[in-house]
Formats: sequence, C-alpha cells, structure tokens
Amino acid sequence: MCMVDDADGTVTGLGPGRYVTARREHKCAECARRIGTGERYLRETYVWDGRITVHKTCGHCMVVRQWLSDECGGWCYGSVEEDACDHSSGYGMDLARAVIGMRWQWRGPSGRLLKVPAPIKTGYELRAMRGAA
Repeated sequence: MCMVDDADGTVTGLGPGRYVTARREHKCAECARRIGTGERYLRETYVWDGRITVHKTCGHCMVVRQWLSDECGGWCYGSVEEDACDHSSGYGMDLARAVIGMRWQWRGPSGRLLKVPAPIKTGYELRAMRGAA
C-alpha cells in the first residue's frame, strides 16, 4: 500500500518549488545526505500544521520521489525512502538499487558520490515491457 493513501493531511505549497544551485552545504530532507556546494537541489516551501517549512531534496532522491508520484499518485515529505522500500519487491532492480542508494546517502563504498540514477520504470512500464518480449 502507498503511504500517500493513508496520509492524514496535505501540505499547502507556498508557490512552486524551484531547482537551485547550492551556494553552501544543505541537508537533503529525504536521505539526510549533505548536498554539496555547486550541486542542484529542489527547494520547496510549504505550510504543514500551521508552520512554514522548507524542504530540500537532492537530485538523486527526486528520481525516487518522481517514481512514487508516477506509480502511486503522490508521496509523503520525509518518507520517500520508507515508501519506496515498501514497494521495492516486485518493481525491478532499479527501484531496489535506488532504495539502497538512499540508505547509503548516494555514496559508494569508496565514499564517492554516485551518479543521479536514471528514471525508474513504473509497474505499468515493466508489465508492458514483459508483454512485448
């Protein structure tokens, strides 16, 4: 089941999010990785429970968030990894690799930052590929 289906509320966006280039380090709200200077990330401002919140998401985590949006119709801020993990069996290795990438804060064993993953195929796309084979 998708977390967005059980969400107990919605956020009110204060304008569209925008991609910005980091002038200093920031922390990704999804994987907790430090977004480095010069790296692009999505900055969103919204109201939740009467408080204004700024949510910063690295480009790596945006791939997973986009998959949740395409597959489930939405996502819950701060819960992208948990929701993707709940879906990881049955949706192919790309999603499973992305979940591991989030857990490792998108760094390989040597500590080097991994490349932003390619878009992850939805269940519909995977079924269509299997049917065409």
